[in-house]
Amino acid sequence: MKSTATTFEPPIISRGYVFYRWLKKHYCTWLALPWLMLLTFALAMQFWIGFQYNSNDTTTIYLQVARAFAYDLLLILSLLWLPVMRHGLAALWRSRWTSWLPLTHAKNIHRWLGHVLIVASLIHGSCYLLYFNSLESPFMATLLGEEPDLVRSMKTTMYEFVSEDESIEDVIDWIALGMPESMYHDKIRPIMKEDCTKCHSSSSTMTYAIPSLALSHYDEVTSLSQAGLWSRQFRINICGIVMLLLVIALWVTSLGVMRKRYHHVFQQVHKLGYLMILLALLHIPRYTWLILPCIILAIEYVFSHYVRIYYNQTATLIKVNDSVMTLTLPRPSRFKIQSGHYLQLRIPGIKRYEWHDFSLTGQRSDEDVIRLKIKVQGNWTQKLYDRFGSAKYPSSTRNDLYMNELPQTESLNEDQARLKVDIRGPFASPAAHMPKNDRWVMIAGGIGITPFIGFMHAFLSNKHQVKQFHLIWVLRDSALLSWLKPFITSPILGGHIHIYLTQSEESSLPDWLYFNKQKNISINKQRPDWSKIFSHLDEFNHNKNSTQNKSHNRYSLKIKKPHCFVCGPLGLTKAVTKHCQNMGWSVSVEQF
Repeated sequence: MKSTATTFEPPIISRGYVFYRWLKKHYCTWLALPWLMLLTFALAMQFWIGFQYNSNDTTTIYLQVARAFAYDLLLILSLLWLPVMRHGLAALWRSRWTSWLPLTHAKNIHRWLGHVLIVASLIHGSCYLLYFNSLESPFMATLLGEEPDLVRSMKTTMYEFVSEDESIEDVIDWIALGMPESMYHDKIRPIMKEDCTKCHSSSSTMTYAIPSLALSHYDEVTSLSQAGLWSRQFRINICGIVMLLLVIALWVTSLGVMRKRYHHVFQQVHKLGYLMILLALLHIPRYTWLILPCIILAIEYVFSHYVRIYYNQTATLIKVNDSVMTLTLPRPSRFKIQSGHYLQLRIPGIKRYEWHDFSLTGQRSDEDVIRLKIKVQGNWTQKLYDRFGSAKYPSSTRNDLYMNELPQTESLNEDQARLKVDIRGPFASPAAHMPKNDRWVMIAGGIGITPFIGFMHAFLSNKHQVKQFHLIWVLRDSALLSWLKPFITSPILGGHIHIYLTQSEESSLPDWLYFNKQKNISINKQRPDWSKIFSHLDEFNHNKNSTQNKSHNRYSLKIKKPHCFVCGPLGLTKAVTKHCQNMGWSVSVEQF
């Protein structure tokens, strides 16, 4: 018969408590919903303002829709950069607003804003091209600004010009004569004052195409009388087309398939985002929307250059198996190893300008060695793995990538090589900024164990005050179990390790594991049943809560819930996230 502590349940479940449990279960959804509603409302307002802007009886639907999406694009471009600013996010993680911001979904927010950006850009550009095609002037002449901006505005009444044919002809003649200033004062200035109904109205707002109103000075009018390469229309149209092509290229290379198979292309094309900022400043007549994002981006750029880059470091590459490698290098004196942090690695001999993120798995901050676990998952890691063969012939390699072949180590009877690498960092992952929770659940799939090894070392040295944690690791190759050897041979107080091996061979387990089986360590030769696992974890958590409540001689409806961290393949992260949400647990997906 089970003890009272095991079957402890509140005697009375109030409706308020049921609602509280339901709210906790859907916490992530409710946290994101207000921000999503705010963004939707802001986009709708921007759309309406742009649709109504400077519209009259002669304004076509193409122009109205193009302007509406132009206003939406201003908002999207202002927000697009924010979720991917490392230093800005780190500051937010340390702020008091952390629990109210969807910071754990920053990368997903950036991706979805990118999807909205491509849709809005295509509609905006297409509608403007359709509008140009509907005008009496030839399409290419309008697109390339062959007609002066001032004349085009007077002909189309696009910007509240009310002009007679005679006035338009006078302006054309004045431009053809070289825009003499005397003729401007005699004929052109009166036309500007009479025909441009918004140019001299104190209650009107500045127009989209002519931001320097009122047109009461000679220099202002001549600046709008240029044609061809020097015209405002040419600059706006060509910059807009180039921006549209860049957005398409950025979107295509950011798709999941492209990002994984051609990561170097994804990184290089994303650098064109800086060019987009310059083109946006040339394309948009008013800079109000971009001032604050540009300032924030400039600050982020400056802080990024303060992150120390360590060049030409000598690293040792060790082959663990056919798909996993370990890279070690001496730790620079100023480089601090902390749990939940990662660095960026560049190998000039493979790609000179390509950086990749890897979790730090060191034992302590002052350790002399940096250790990285690398799995072959794309072109870059495959090229790194293929270098093992060439490492045996150092005289034939280029760029001094490999210097010589090392003797085999005692623990791993595999090939080794030395190579030159650059590193920068360290950077903090979301887990490094998580509130101090005394109950953690860490779930890893394969190489996804790497972000958690640093935390395990911190738990072992009592630097991280966690009273209870469960580590669940699903893997195929038992050779990787050596990474957990320090924690299995020296169990951590309050820690529980659950290993799920998808291999069935009994001989695949290392010998040291048989002699170090502990009560809090379980080894299962099967695929995990997540429903049973989470049911067991929930029961274990309730038992702990009831035991603590009885030991303190009190009763509380507030049940402490663990925080779950998951890192691994997409299928695993989705399954774990779904079960965590059903349990009402907070969950964070770590990148590796």
